[in-house]
Amino acid sequence: MERRKPRPFPTRVVSLTPLKPRLNPRRRKLRWTAAILSLVAALGVTGGILTYLKRHPRQYRPDEKLADITSSLARGLPPEAPRPRFADVTQAAGLASFRTFAGDRTSQLPEDMGPGAAWGDFDNDGDDDVFLVSAGGPLNVSTDKLRPCELHRNSGDGTFRKVESFPVVQIRGMGAAWGDYDGDGFLDLVVSGYNALLLFHNEGGTGRFTRETRFPDRTGFWSGVSWGDFDNDRDLDLYVCGYVQYVENEADRARGSEQFGTFVPYTLNPASYQPALNLLFRNDGDGTFTEAAEALGIANPTGRSLGALWHDFDDDGWLDLYVANDISDNVFYRNLGGKFEDISHGAWVADYRSAMGLAAGDYNRDGDDDLFITHWVAQENALYDNVWADFNVRRGEFGQRSNGDVGNRSNGVAQAAPPSRTPPLQHSNTPPRYPLRFMDIADRKGLGQIALQFVGWGTEFVDFDGDGWVDLVVANGNTLEFDGPAPKRLKPQEPFLFWNRRGEHFHDLAPLNPSLAQQHVSRGLAVSDYDNDGDMDILLVHLGEGVQLLRNEMQTGHWLKVRLRSRLKNGAALGFGDGAKAIAHVNEAGLRRTVSSASYLSQSSRTLHFGLGAAKIVERLEVRWLGGQTSFFANLDADATWEITEGEPAPRRIEARAAVSGSPDDATPTATPWKPESSRPLPIADLQSPIAKNSTSVADRPLAATDRPLAIGDRQLAITDRLLAIGDRLSDREGAVSQTNRARIVEFWTKHRAAMNALKIEKDVRKAIPLFRQALELDPHHEDALYYLGQCLAVQGDVAGALAQWDVLIRINPQSHRAHQQWGTLRALTAASAADLQAAEARLEQAHAINPEETGALLVLGEIALLRGDPDKAEQRLAAACRTNPRAAGGFFLRAYLVWKRGDEPRARALLAEARQALGKDWQPKGSTSEGDVKQKQHTEGTPLSRFWENWNGAADPASAFIQLDAHCRAERQP
Repeated sequence: MERRKPRPFPTRVVSLTPLKPRLNPRRRKLRWTAAILSLVAALGVTGGILTYLKRHPRQYRPDEKLADITSSLARGLPPEAPRPRFADVTQAAGLASFRTFAGDRTSQLPEDMGPGAAWGDFDNDGDDDVFLVSAGGPLNVSTDKLRPCELHRNSGDGTFRKVESFPVVQIRGMGAAWGDYDGDGFLDLVVSGYNALLLFHNEGGTGRFTRETRFPDRTGFWSGVSWGDFDNDRDLDLYVCGYVQYVENEADRARGSEQFGTFVPYTLNPASYQPALNLLFRNDGDGTFTEAAEALGIANPTGRSLGALWHDFDDDGWLDLYVANDISDNVFYRNLGGKFEDISHGAWVADYRSAMGLAAGDYNRDGDDDLFITHWVAQENALYDNVWADFNVRRGEFGQRSNGDVGNRSNGVAQAAPPSRTPPLQHSNTPPRYPLRFMDIADRKGLGQIALQFVGWGTEFVDFDGDGWVDLVVANGNTLEFDGPAPKRLKPQEPFLFWNRRGEHFHDLAPLNPSLAQQHVSRGLAVSDYDNDGDMDILLVHLGEGVQLLRNEMQTGHWLKVRLRSRLKNGAALGFGDGAKAIAHVNEAGLRRTVSSASYLSQSSRTLHFGLGAAKIVERLEVRWLGGQTSFFANLDADATWEITEGEPAPRRIEARAAVSGSPDDATPTATPWKPESSRPLPIADLQSPIAKNSTSVADRPLAATDRPLAIGDRQLAITDRLLAIGDRLSDREGAVSQTNRARIVEFWTKHRAAMNALKIEKDVRKAIPLFRQALELDPHHEDALYYLGQCLAVQGDVAGALAQWDVLIRINPQSHRAHQQWGTLRALTAASAADLQAAEARLEQAHAINPEETGALLVLGEIALLRGDPDKAEQRLAAACRTNPRAAGGFFLRAYLVWKRGDEPRARALLAEARQALGKDWQPKGSTSEGDVKQKQHTEGTPLSRFWENWNGAADPASAFIQLDAHCRAERQP
């Protein structure tokens, strides 16, 4: 639907020239007052027009360049934004010869979804080497014709050399990840692909790798691979994502659907195939594994998984698991002491969009790690703000918890005491009192609408400019093809480089850099300080091309890098710190980093990087070892790399290699003993804490000398807008959250969680309704509470009440697709007049304009046109739904009815066959539904006419299949 143009508003041209002398002072004053009021009115009209345009979303058009987004980026940047200085050094670094694909693609999923890359120091020489995954080539060529994967050793002088002794790996590759599974102190490598799952053992860092024959090479479409010690037994386990059960069928390539004006072959649509199971290989401690995903309830049978992230989101010392699924709800498995609980819906992260890349980081420095997810075209990316720390930790105390007895001994390892006046809080590895909750605030932070035209893949949180705030980088590349004869090419896109402005907003700087402004079909992304100059560089993997290495030249702040060595079961310090967290405290601001990475099919460096702004010292570094204790270290010099070993009382300073132009002979890292200059923390003005005295922070931001003081009313805790609405503010003197408001927050979530449990688990809507109402008394603007209360009221038959709740939701968020769609669907289900159908149609058209990929609104619009006696419009809408979604059984069924009514019985039979196929092989009719049952069952029937194909017995005879539907339509059209 085209965006409606606003009616032009009349404007007045006001002259502000000096008045003639003959006017007396009173008249002169009145004239100036009128002029000022007219100017204010004109500005108000302009603001109204801008508000109108902002609240009326545009329909997505493939490859359209929006002037208000793309071309105005440079003009909209704040004056303090840094220049995105990155240099393309791919050729100079020796990586330009690598290629990710050989031959012409044949428009099939296994050819288009990869590949990635993995940084890892396989030879323990102090710098990151890189493994490059190749997508190989098309499905119609033999294995020996595929482009091989490659391992490149970092020479320490800014260049890489291919490791010729690495086995020849010719697969249709997807992802890779380094992990020392046998505890010998050297990183091993797992590689995934289409019908390939390979584990290579590192033979002592020599460059020789051998295939681990005890690890099963299973047939399947394997995508993301992630190492993590989920059971805290001091050895690494492996989670493997299964994508779809792909079926190679030459005939399927000619079938397809139209999406966003582009033909999409059946073989490129993940919805065409059943989801594949995920695997968890539990490490048995002897070099072998036991597959345990189903036993632990994390096989994710309904997902089409592309990546998984091991990350301790609730700081309880156990790695949680977040799984990114394509066209299926994402899944969040919370780790409860080595067992898992699916809290996806309860934590509000069961994202229904097509997810690809994952990144975790504390973007707003509020003491917990947030989650960023990249999505398919027209879906926006997601920034899930984690509010766990606000429930569980008193502000100013994050960094004070430990996983054990600080200052005592554990496993014979002494722990350094924290240099803090406040004694550390103790906590066990049991779940904390309050639940995990996330809020998607991507639109509010500049990360949502800008991504509508893009398909996002690899991503990472990184502080590229060293100002103390983590930025975001995103690899983009379309899955839609150019029109034309085979072999068809995929449409390239440029990446995003989002600069984080103090946790308040993200600004895309990529268009300002020639290398970042280039368009490619990118997939994988991983970051590393490959040249050890103290800033993080970017590696992009381009499908059908090669890789692109971008050297960071934009960092202006000071920095600190940390390498962690954790202890194994036998006490040997041979681990690589997997899952551990390090928090750098600078003037009480906590900068959090974790040894974990997912991106997309890729793995970033295990070396942790902190941007410090103007700070030249880290007052206190806190390291939380996974499943162990917490270590504290004071007064670490900036602009240095430190190695910290679990249990040792002092870190070691790692001397940098020779400069890039130096000799490789001088490139051996050395360690020097750490000697604190002083036990007194040094003052650092550039990084302000969220609780620092006299802080004028809105979002825990560093203050420049030119920043204006903020009013007391601006001193709000920038966690999420939802929490702000509840009134969670910092006190003016203490910076402590109001206990009354905190109690309201806790009470709200208690009521809301109980309501969701009643609705989703107990299936008791009568119980859920009062609980939702009580929750909304505490937070009247909570979108999920409004939405689900409307659902409950609809189930009870309270149509007016349900519509009223969704009306409130739409006023709060005019772009709420689900509210518009549910309002329109329910109104259509219960329509008593043509006016009701017209109102339903208007809301559904708005829902479709907001998210054109979702076919639900389009199907109901087709049904409404059919009920209103407009078969041509009905056919147009239903056909569009079927093109977008090959499983739209209702669309095929109703189209069969339309052509049958026109007398084309053969075509009707063909469409009925497609409807039957779309219903799936396990489909069973629901049973007959009488007209009197409609209102009571409307919450499950879904749409005005869905009961007719859901109760269809599969008969191929149109006269038999449509007898009830035809009678219903004739009755509806009678006056």
